[in-house]
Amino acid sequence: MFHSRTLNQRINKIHERALRLVYRNDGHLSFEELLVKDKSVSIHQKNLQNLAIEIFKSKNDYSPKLMEEILVFEKMPNNLRNPSILKRKKDRTVFYGSESISSLAPKIWELIPTSIKNTQSLDVFKSNIKLWTTDKCQSRLCRKYISNLGFI
Repeated sequence: MFHSRTLNQRINKIHERALRLVYRNDGHLSFEELLVKDKSVSIHQKNLQNLAIEIFKSKNDYSPKLMEEILVFEKMPNNLRNPSILKRKKDRTVFYGSESISSLAPKIWELIPTSIKNTQSLDVFKSNIKLWTTDKCQSRLCRKYISNLGFI
């Protein structure tokens, strides 16, 4: 999950080559169009979905005690729409720790629609989260690079 941008691009290139082998007649399609045709997602989206599953397990006491120590939910009595919120870890530096599970998980959990978060069954959550993709991810791999400006 926490690999470099270069490794992420390599994994996606291998994924694209595999999809091009499967769909030989569609050589003109882009990688995103091949993903839609195959009903699959990129490796980064898959990692975000897996993180969401782990957060759900932790919230509903399906995970080991170690994960419950990493992902801490706060009970918010005044907030009736979302009674439990994933506690954010305060980063002391600009970059170090910003891509850890305890820092990235609350950001991802906020992006998930409430209808998916409020499901009661793990199996239903897994099937719903597989259909979920986001374009608002705040992780390092989602940031775009602009020449002479850097990553935004």
